[in-house]
Amino acid sequence: MKKTQQRLLSAVIISIMLISLAACGGGNPLVGKWTPTGDTADSFGASELEMFGANADDMVLEFTKNGKVNMLIQGKPMHEFMEKIFIDLGMSESDAAEYAKEMAFDAEYKVDGDKLTMISNFDGEKDTAEGTFKISGNTLTLTIDGDTETFKKK
Repeated sequence: MKKTQQRLLSAVIISIMLISLAACGGGNPLVGKWTPTGDTADSFGASELEMFGANADDMVLEFTKNGKVNMLIQGKPMHEFMEKIFIDLGMSESDAAEYAKEMAFDAEYKVDGDKLTMISNFDGEKDTAEGTFKISGNTLTLTIDGDTETFKKK
């Protein structure tokens, strides 16, 4: 009887461990929202956006579960943020919407180990960039086409 209880207890513990590993592992570590830091924030145009009331913490690079990459400013897609800026600068709503639409950021990504491939469509032009990524704590380091950028988890 005691052996049966030990086997049952062992089976339950192993099942719990396997479920825990499945829940924790296997996920894409890039999924989530990341804000640029230091020089990366500058290369993403943070200083230019300050005059419009946005700072580096308002800029987000979001990697979704379904392989999409979104560029958000103050929680809005970049083109929506820019549309509001154009209107605030005196552009008509229809012109602002049309002009901002051309600035829409549309990108997808693929991960293979520490390799990252990004396919973007910005301002009507497709571009493929390849590189690597490393996550250490809440810091993401992307090296794409020889340029290294750092982000912190939001």
